[in-house]
Amino acid sequence: MSKEKIIIKPAITKDQLRLDVEKLVHGDGMSYTEAIIEICEQTEIDPEDIAKLVKGPLKSKLEVEAMDRNIIKRTTTTLY
Repeated sequence: MSKEKIIIKPAITKDQLRLDVEKLVHGDGMSYTEAIIEICEQTEIDPEDIAKLVKGPLKSKLEVEAMDRNIIKRTTTTLY
């Protein structure tokens, strides 16, 4: 009996998420929040799971958007 390696690829990578979100934001005029939720629905990934992939510049842009909408408290530093 031969042993085969089983490779499980993630449904979406951090870089792919960033690219897809930017495409929706700049191409379709969505907010960052709307774009992330849209990708969650398209890929059938729970938002809590996709949150682990939101890092770096994407996270900063999402935070700025949340501060602009008074969802989170504004910090004294500019994030982008």
